Amino acid sequence: MFENLGPLYIIGQSLSFVAVIIGFISYQMKSSSSILAMEVVSALVFSAHYLLIGAYTAMALNLLAALQCFVYYLRAKRGGKGLLIPIIFTCLVITTSILTWDGWYSVFIMAGLAVYSLFMASQNPQTIRYAIFFKAPACLTYNLIVFSLGGILYECSVLISSIISTIKYYKKKKSPQTAQTGVYHGKI
Repeated sequence: MFENLGPLYIIGQSLSFVAVIIGFISYQMKSSSSILAMEVVSALVFSAHYLLIGAYTAMALNLLAALQCFVYYLRAKRGGKGLLIPIIFTCLVITTSILTWDGWYSVFIMAGLAVYSLFMASQNPQTIRYAIFFKAPACLTYNLIVFSLGGILYECSVLISSIISTIKYYKKKKSPQTAQTGVYHGKI
C-alpha cells in the first residue's frame, strides 16, 4: 500500500482533494442538471486520481461515470425519460467492473455505482440525493481498502452534503408558511 509513495502517487492523492471540493459543491445545486454537470468534472478528476494511485477499477468506473453524467445531463435538457439508458449504464458498470476487477473489494464500488446508475436517471434532485445514501457507504468501503485518501474524504463529504441538502429540503417543505401559501419565506 505504501510502496508507491512516489511523486505520481502524491499528485494522484492531491487531485482527489480537488474532486472532493467539486463533489461537495455539486450536491448543493438545486437542479438535477447542475448536479450532473458538476459530477462530470468530479468524475474526470477522480479518474486521474485513481489512475495515479493504481486503482484501475475505480479509474475505469469514474470515466464511465463522467460519460454517464454527461448523457443524463443531455437527457435532462431534452426532457428524456425511460429506463433504457439507466439499464444500459448499469450493465456497463457491472461489465467494466468485471473486466478491471481488482479483487473481492471491487464488489463494493461496483454495487454502489450500479445502484447509483439507476437513480441518476431521475429528474428529481432529492431522488438523486437518496441514491447517495447507498452509493457513498459502498464506495467508501472500496476507498478505505485501496487507501484513497481523497476518495474516503469525498464519500464522507458527499454523504454529509446530501444529508444537509435533504434536511434543507424537508425543512423547507414543512415550513408553516410554505404549507399555507406555497411560497417559502424562511432562511436556508
